[in-house]
Amino acid sequence: MKIFAAFALGAILPVVAHSATSDPLNGADFVVNCMSDGNGGAVTLARSGATDKGFIVADNIKGEAQIIPGLNSLTFLHIMDQDVVTFVVDFDNLHYDMSIKGPHAVNDSGYCSNPAG
Repeated sequence: MKIFAAFALGAILPVVAHSATSDPLNGADFVVNCMSDGNGGAVTLARSGATDKGFIVADNIKGEAQIIPGLNSLTFLHIMDQDVVTFVVDFDNLHYDMSIKGPHAVNDSGYCSNPAG
């Protein structure tokens, strides 16, 4: 019986550990696609290499972003020319808020797909 319990636990623990490490909030690599409520525009956010650096791609935005963790959220911070892009994804409800500060100032919001790892 002890051998069976140890075997069963050994089979379950890697699955639990994988689930915990595949969470974007815990530093896992991921890709998430988002859609604007306002103009229907698409935004793709990604992280690879389990670092605090990510990538953001939208109609007029493309480049590396600093990823800042928050309470059940991640903020992608991207600086392009004279504009600062802040893109916050709430992973509880997959809602996002985006703001651009600078000469091309704009605010946007929408929803994202479940993160794919």
